[in-house]
Amino acid sequence: MPFEDWRSKLAKAVRTVKDSTGEIYNTAKINVDLGKEQDHLNKLYYEIGKKVHEIYQYGGSLGKFFDEKYLEIKEVEERIEELQKKMEEVKKVRVCTECGKEVEKGAKFCPKCGASMSNVPAKEKEEVAQSSEKPIEVENNDASKPKNETKICPTCKAENGMDDKFCLSCGRALF
Repeated sequence: MPFEDWRSKLAKAVRTVKDSTGEIYNTAKINVDLGKEQDHLNKLYYEIGKKVHEIYQYGGSLGKFFDEKYLEIKEVEERIEELQKKMEEVKKVRVCTECGKEVEKGAKFCPKCGASMSNVPAKEKEEVAQSSEKPIEVENNDASKPKNETKICPTCKAENGMDDKFCLSCGRALF
């Protein structure tokens, strides 16, 4: 019996390591692809700048070259956006469109800037943010979990990190 218990624990640990390794591999691969596309974009910008300088230096005009480079830049920007979306899926996060912070997938609001992460109307967000109550700071005393300090939102009672400036659930400003 103890041998079976030990074997099942080992099998579970191996599955966990396998899953983590796959996620790390996917993240690294996407990061490499993203870096290549960003390098390609920078080279295109350099080529454009060099060509513009040459054209203006000799009194020329702009034409076909710039049209082609513009289309190429648009293609690279689309590939970069696709890779960023893949990265968000692998990391199980979303990126705030207002401040660029990575935010948990389930969060309705960005903890850094308070921007809506879903289709919550701006009016509702403003009403919540105008509440005059202060958040309650709580120290987690549960012995089974590591001690973390959290802020409890006075509006919706959701737990938030001590560094969060806005509630993840309702978007209310936390002071």
